[in-house]
Amino acid sequence: MKKKEVYLDKFHCKGCGACEEVAPEAFRLDETEKADFLGEDKASLEELEMAANMCPTKCIEIIEE
Repeated sequence: MKKKEVYLDKFHCKGCGACEEVAPEAFRLDETEKADFLGEDKASLEELEMAANMCPTKCIEIIEE
């Protein structure tokens, strides 16, 4: 199994909630309406990739090693 790392650029996050909608176990909006990443082990790679693809500002990046 490949190791995956997710990087979230909170500065560019617009708080649209798309990531939270697709992978609610891995993402949630914080009190400032910016996304928080809860961990790679909280969602499947497919869900994480879908969240990254749906992000309008492309602030979620997935690196597979």
